This record gives sequence, C-alpha cells and structure tokens, in this order.
Amino acid sequence: MELTVKGRFFAPGGLREGSIRISRGRIEEVGEEVAPGGEVLDFREEGKVILPGLIDMHVHLRDFELSYKEDFRTGTRAAARGGYTVVVDMPNTLPRVNRISVLRKREELGRRRAAVDFGLYFGVPEEKGELRKEVGKRCLGIKVYLPEEGEKETLEETLRFASRERLLVITHAEDPAFFRGKERPPEAEVMGIRRMAELSLRHRFRLHLTHLSSSAGLRELERWKRRVRLSADTCPHYLLLTRRRDPLFKVFPPLRTERDRTALLSGLREGKIEVVTSDHAPHLRAEKRDPDGPGGFPGLETELPLLLTLVRRGELELEGVVKACSEVPASLLGLPAGRIEKGYVGNLTVVDLKKSFKIDPLEFESKAKYSPFQGRRVVGSPVCTIVRGRPVFLDGEVVEGLGGMNVKAYGEAG
Repeated sequence: MELTVKGRFFAPGGLREGSIRISRGRIEEVGEEVAPGGEVLDFREEGKVILPGLIDMHVHLRDFELSYKEDFRTGTRAAARGGYTVVVDMPNTLPRVNRISVLRKREELGRRRAAVDFGLYFGVPEEKGELRKEVGKRCLGIKVYLPEEGEKETLEETLRFASRERLLVITHAEDPAFFRGKERPPEAEVMGIRRMAELSLRHRFRLHLTHLSSSAGLRELERWKRRVRLSADTCPHYLLLTRRRDPLFKVFPPLRTERDRTALLSGLREGKIEVVTSDHAPHLRAEKRDPDGPGGFPGLETELPLLLTLVRRGELELEGVVKACSEVPASLLGLPAGRIEKGYVGNLTVVDLKKSFKIDPLEFESKAKYSPFQGRRVVGSPVCTIVRGRPVFLDGEVVEGLGGMNVKAYGEAG
C-alpha cells in the first residue's frame, strides 16, 4: 500500500512545504517535489500541519475483567481520534500483565482489536521464573510501583533483569511510607524518586519517572540526572489544573498548587521534563462520584488539543510538543518512529492549529464520557491520524478493521 501526504510538515530543522510518500508502512521519500504514489491526501489548507505520529507512553486500556471501563477497541479508537498513532499499555490490569501467559493474551488482544499500534509493559512478577527473554521480545519495558518490604526481593530481581535485557523501567515514583492517611504530599514523590534513582544507580537500568506532579519532585529529578540515566514525563492535568475537592478531579499523584503547575510547565519548556503523557485512566462515571473512588480520568482525546492551546497562548512551542509527544518517546522506547524522515515508520498526525471547539466528553470514543476539562475551549485539533501509511482517523471518523501492531515488530531504531 502506498500513500502520499501533501502539506506543511514538521521535519528535522522545522516546518517545510512538500510531500511525504509512504510505501509498505515506511516513509519512502520526503521533499518539495515527490512523485505521488497510491492514494493522495492533501492538507495544504491554511492552519494544517503534518506532525510525526504522536506516541503516548502511558495509557490504561483496561479490557480483560475491567472491560466495562474500557477495552482495546474503545481505548485505541480514542487514541486515533486524539491524534495518537502508538499507545503503550500499563500492566495493572485484572489479571495483571506480570505472567508470560497473560502477556501473550494481552498482545493477541491488541492485534485483534486495536485501531492504532500499541506497546506493552510488564509488571513485577510474583515469581522470578516469569522473568524470561520473551518479556523483552514482546514488551518495551517494566512498570514498577514502590513495594512494601515483603516485595523488595522480587523487585530487585526484576530490576536486575531489566538491566541485563536493556529494558526501560518506568516507575510511579511515590513512596507509600510518606502518605498521610488519604493525603499524598510532594514529599512522597521526592522520596519515591530518590529510592528509584538509588536503585538505578545500583543496578544500572534506564529509569523513566512517569506523571511528575510537583515542583519538589522536579528539583529531585534534576539532582539525580547528574548521576543516573533518567528521564521523566508529566501530564496535561498537572500543567493546567490545580487541586480540587470534586472527586472527578481525583488522580494519582494528586493535583497540586499553582506553584507546582507553573514549575512543571517551565520544566517542560526548558527540557527538564522530556515527555508528555495522558495517563489515560478511564472509570465508570458512578465510580468517580464516590469521594473514596478510584483516581484517574480519560485523557487521550483531550491531550493534544490542550497542548496545542498552550502553543496558541505562547506557553509552549510547537517544536516542544513534537519533541515531547513524538521524538523523545520514540527514542526512549527504541522505536524507528517519531520523525518525518526516509526509513522511519509512516506514522503521521495532521493537526488544524486554528480549529476552535469546546471539549464535550459525550463525543469521546472512550467509554468514559467525562473529563475535568469539560466545557473548556481549546484551539488546535487532530484532523487525521495515519498509522503505517493507513489513515485510521479522517473526516471526523475512526476507520475500523485495520488492526494494530505490537511496535516491537517495528525493529530497532536507526
């Protein structure tokens, strides 16, 4: 299959005018004068820009016994509509993806149901025998929560395995020893970062801190970057919202103060925080009404419009969004994607930088029809999502039936 896409595109060095030809899933040619091949999509209208396909390193697609909240089909349809060509699924499912048998089922589920391409993380197993080379063949990394003392031995064995297999370790860096009842103060994040960084120093694995939420955590991150291989992401809700009593806004780590919000936005601008993720975490609306209910909310369909609105307001640069949502995630995960260059995977996200609308969760593809951003006006929207040269979102509709690929099949970057 061949596809030619015309318009302004974001290539290394900035915006260019021209065409991109994709053949057999890879970018074949890029330039001002490209002989068209196959179907032609023309986005030369004012305001339209073609970006390298966006990658979300942190989503919860639920499914299995939690399919009433979300499943691979609805979650990846949300990704397609949100402009994301690759999503990486967290392993805290039911059952958990911390056994080889469950991992195989998860991958097969994705291949059959996913509307975009997907990656998988493996959880810390209960038995060391689950730490086999097959994990590295199917997964992009290991997801770690800080454990109770009884789990410490299994955790350390898993981290040594990640180091040997050169797998990224992605961690929820909150130390539960510093929780105060239902409160999760910034100190818990600081100590979580410190503990995981010390483990990285000891076992020499590549560490990624996910959903950074506080200025104190950012300072701790910067301190350890001088000593260990360390990167981090934050989420749009930490960049735009502050703490509320409404349980709809409940998320882990929690929303914090205006000072934290502005510090994280500055950290992203300055490259101290390298990646933005959605932490797409759908639940039933009834569950979210309960003050003691679960943390998290859907984010795949609001993430890009919120970031483009920050670009519109001059608080971020478009180049920064491309780096945080395409180039750096691809690099951290070892994927030949995230750039519009010959030989890279033909994943593209086309946006309209001038399209203005109010966020309406009832229009979501996700099963979770609510959002802390409901009613917020945004400027900038995905209009086309292309995965390996195939449009999966176009003219306001998600294209069904194409199936997704585990990105481990892309091969190594470079």
